[in-house]
Amino acid sequence: MPRGGYLARQTCALACLAAFCALSLFSFSTPISISGRILDENGVAVEGVRINLAGDLLTTPIIAISGPAGDFNLGLEQPGDYSIHAERQGFFVFDQRAVSFHEGVNQLAITLNHLKEFAESIDVVYSPPGIDLQEPTATSELSNVAIMEIPYPASQDFRSALPMLQGVVADVFGRPHFNGGGTAQTSYRLNGFNIADPVTGRLETRLNIESVETLELKTSRFSPEIGRGSSGALDIKTEMGDDRWRFSGTNFIPGIGSQDGFHINKWTPRIKVSGPLWKGRAWFHNGFDTFYDLNTVNGLPHGQNRNRSFVGSNLTRVQVNLKPSNLFTASFLMNRGQDTRQGLSFLDPVETTLNRRQSLQLATLRDQIYFRGGGVLEFGMSDMRVYFRSSPQGNQIFQISPMGRRGNYFVDLTRHSDRQQWMVQGVLPKFQFAGSHQFSAGTDIERSGVYRTSERHDYQILRADLSLARQVSFLGNPTESRSVLESSQYVLDRWSPLDALLIEGGLRSDWHEVLGHAVLSPRLSAVYAPSFLHDTKVAAGYGIFYDALTLETLGIRNDQVSYSTFFAPNGNVLGQPVQTGFRLNEHQLRLPRYQTSSFSVERKLPFELFGRINLTHRVGAHGFTFISDSPVGTVAEPFVPPSPENFYSLRNARHDQYNAAEFTLRRTFAKQYEWSAGYTRSSARSNSVVDYSLENPIFAPQSPGPFPWDAPNRFVTWGWAPIQRRWFPRLLRPVIGETAIAFLAEYRTGFPFSVVSEEGVLIGAPNRLRLPAYFDLNFDLERRFRLLHYLWEWRVGLNNATNNGNPNVVNNNIDSATFLAYGRGQPRAVAVRLHFLGKK
Repeated sequence: MPRGGYLARQTCALACLAAFCALSLFSFSTPISISGRILDENGVAVEGVRINLAGDLLTTPIIAISGPAGDFNLGLEQPGDYSIHAERQGFFVFDQRAVSFHEGVNQLAITLNHLKEFAESIDVVYSPPGIDLQEPTATSELSNVAIMEIPYPASQDFRSALPMLQGVVADVFGRPHFNGGGTAQTSYRLNGFNIADPVTGRLETRLNIESVETLELKTSRFSPEIGRGSSGALDIKTEMGDDRWRFSGTNFIPGIGSQDGFHINKWTPRIKVSGPLWKGRAWFHNGFDTFYDLNTVNGLPHGQNRNRSFVGSNLTRVQVNLKPSNLFTASFLMNRGQDTRQGLSFLDPVETTLNRRQSLQLATLRDQIYFRGGGVLEFGMSDMRVYFRSSPQGNQIFQISPMGRRGNYFVDLTRHSDRQQWMVQGVLPKFQFAGSHQFSAGTDIERSGVYRTSERHDYQILRADLSLARQVSFLGNPTESRSVLESSQYVLDRWSPLDALLIEGGLRSDWHEVLGHAVLSPRLSAVYAPSFLHDTKVAAGYGIFYDALTLETLGIRNDQVSYSTFFAPNGNVLGQPVQTGFRLNEHQLRLPRYQTSSFSVERKLPFELFGRINLTHRVGAHGFTFISDSPVGTVAEPFVPPSPENFYSLRNARHDQYNAAEFTLRRTFAKQYEWSAGYTRSSARSNSVVDYSLENPIFAPQSPGPFPWDAPNRFVTWGWAPIQRRWFPRLLRPVIGETAIAFLAEYRTGFPFSVVSEEGVLIGAPNRLRLPAYFDLNFDLERRFRLLHYLWEWRVGLNNATNNGNPNVVNNNIDSATFLAYGRGQPRAVAVRLHFLGKK
């Protein structure tokens, strides 16, 4: 045998042996994997938690984000001890050192506790604002602690806290507007259920603010799961009890007033109780609040100078964990309210005021089932009933003059409405195909109904010399009854082709009984967080969104018509009575359609600051607006009345545009305190901003302009921080104790308004003038102390500390002697709160 052949065979054999040994070593080296799940204190999965795994055996930390079922997976190369850090905004930080992981599969369970204003441990750490590297949605969030600590006006109502978020402004009536949209252009959900008013689509629900766990606002790039709102989605999540009994009470001592005799003038008691029904398996939470206000008006006779307001709410929630993977939740919310002599003022005596009563009941049921591998299935249903009654003091003719009003208001309204909702949604486990995919899908069915009676009598418009300028009367059927059915379906894929890239694509379908067909809403967004840009996220997206078709809009077809008779100063009738009404052809309607594009960058900055820039461009088409079918009046001397028939047809002719650039900085410091500042430059405009009304007709063609809530420049900052005792002499340190200071400051451009004549004719372009700029500065001092083995909290502060006028009403009648006279907003006021926190 040749020597060369032998050597070749020996070399080949050695190579095969070496390969076999290497393969054997590789085969017997067991990989280390960590399969984990994150739950809250009630066993509910927590999505979007950032988990950091660090240790001496790692050169850089390993990061994972929990999925919809709270699941996450990590891989290690070497066994040993590692430290775990988990955080998500709205929760306390989880830190654990020296956690041992062995070869093979390791199971890890982490419990995150929600933030609470009163924490049992002094060592807890709040999660910083943070950056969710796998969430493309532009989201802002307020925790329960921020809602309770920041001194915003009317702090007994959670809706008053919403303007703390960028992109939210409260109009002159205190109603929130999100990203330049109307109040009915936002989706409102309470623990996942629709709570928008069944008739108006607005947010009218009241809750004990101490029961609110988080207020989460999605402004753009939100998934197709959310519909019926083009300008954003507000998710309100409320607390649930745990294995510890808790009780707290706030402002249970009423305020005493001495104006026109001693009396209780304000009382805002709140009570919250929670605890276990079966430890480790079932819990409950109950939050009750009420607001009583007795207001005394200067300049009116004794006995006719007070109006009274009372509103209250009670929310009861129960959760039962049938199995660790099967969670059942039920809740019941009740609202009650009564206003006596609403609208009382020096210019509006008792006879002109309204008495109002309202109530709301909302019952919900939800069943959540978690599956291995990260799958989730949810079933839910709700029933909502709303009652509203607004009645005048009588049926005498109502008169409006530049000097004030007299007589009885001309509208007597009774409205019953309801909504039933059924929903099913699920998330499939992740699977691999050109990266990881996770599909989710769902369906939602809603039935809404209304029964309304609107009794109207005549009213008159008087000139400064008290001569009659116009008289308005009403004819037609005052009742309306209607119900509608609508449904929606969606499918979503979260595709991660790379560790640093997530693409979210989905499709939503909305069907409405009136339209008779479905509309499709495709949505696409992406988030990119490369490792070479540490703690940086870039997100962008495009989507189509549709607004809801409300029962209030559909109800105009069966409403009454008004007849306006115009009079010359000498009492002669000018022309024929002008008939004003509204028309609606349901078969020609389409849902308002909006296209939204957005881009944002989030980054962790020096000094533990987190910054975000968010750009939004939203264009709307086919919006609802009224178009006059007849020529309108003009400003002339003498006045020329409009055409005898002045009907307005509802058409899909409105085109809106909203552009905004938001800049936000946030920081958490000293483990438990937070600071936020943001500036928004925006423009909210439309080609149709004239607001026609049956009860107070305005005579003008539909015209373009800014929306009444447009605020081009807005800056808001808030925060709270401890007062360090070392800043004070030693003798004063016991007095300072556990004291913190909190503040809120807001500046914005004044809202626009229109100018009209005494005949109701629009003068110039709509919304061409603006109220003065708005500035509000609130601050308070909060002192915690112990008394009778319990922990208490005492707060005293100032609202509108600079006593800025902040006008919210203006006389826009150009023919009035007090034209452009402003009515100021809330003056400087002292705010006091006593809060019982419980046993330490």
